[in-house]
Amino acid sequence: MGAAVKPEVDTHDPDEARSRLSDVYCPHRLDLVGGSRGFVCRQSSRGFAKVRLFDLVYGGAEVRVDPVPFDDFVLVTRPLKGRFAVRSAADGLVGAGSGALVMDAYGSYQLRWYEDAEVLNTVLDRDGLERVAAELRGWDEPRPVRFGLGAPVSAAAARRWDTATRLLLDESRAAGGMAGSPLLAAQLFRLAATALLEAYPSTFGADDPAPAGQVSPAAVRRAEAFIELNAGDDIGLLEIAAAARLSVRGLQAAFARAGRPSPVAYLRETRLRRAHAELRERSPEDTTVAAVAARWGFGNAGRFSVEHRRLFGCSPAETLRGGSAGSRTPGDAERTLR
Repeated sequence: MGAAVKPEVDTHDPDEARSRLSDVYCPHRLDLVGGSRGFVCRQSSRGFAKVRLFDLVYGGAEVRVDPVPFDDFVLVTRPLKGRFAVRSAADGLVGAGSGALVMDAYGSYQLRWYEDAEVLNTVLDRDGLERVAAELRGWDEPRPVRFGLGAPVSAAAARRWDTATRLLLDESRAAGGMAGSPLLAAQLFRLAATALLEAYPSTFGADDPAPAGQVSPAAVRRAEAFIELNAGDDIGLLEIAAAARLSVRGLQAAFARAGRPSPVAYLRETRLRRAHAELRERSPEDTTVAAVAARWGFGNAGRFSVEHRRLFGCSPAETLRGGSAGSRTPGDAERTLR
């Protein structure tokens, strides 16, 4: 899963391991089945506030960890070497095999490492994940999401989660990646949360019934104005719906009835217009296309280039070099949204 990172925890002392990792995750009990002979704990980390990735090794015949409920995070554990299993009251003892096991913020679990097992732990902010779930399902407010210790719902969904994890790892290593762009970090978190919700069995649930009735065009204008004013911030459907004084489902229906793109599409194209404007104002001597793209939440340079050319008729590099005189103006681009 990438180049080695210097461990932040590296100890043969079980008490030190428990103390150090309690600070990282949550309070827990650590038991060594068969004694402390051969025990080792090594962990390195990457990531940012809402999603952290940890390479964790427990050495020894068998290590058992009994944590308190996680409360503020969801844990996805994938074995990289050796055997790893989780016991819960609902599912019993479940081995991870070659896939990952998902533990939500509310359950009680016992985690077991066998034979010097090494795992990749992906820790996602529970509040952020539940906000993404609410946006995807059109709920008016976040709800608790409970996961079972089940296999992915499909091979394709598992691959999407694996791809999201690899992207997080790559971006966490890149200079000026997530750490240099809060908006890019927020977009990557949404990508990872969406991939997880769609890959593993949970109470993510079905859509609520669609709202009925008419919505004033003023609500759409309020939503668009909010997007224009806050495009540089980490906003999503919940915030836009609140500004429009609608439910999330009502907001989506209002945009559709008005013949507008979805609120998320409008937000993305607004950010694209802001990135284009910044490229026009800057020069190759003081910035790069990749830096501007990341600042506006576009982590994939190739996709950013394609979308920029579609909307403005020229590449981002041409715009930055001052070769955009013949391209469509920001006003023209805005009219393509309507």
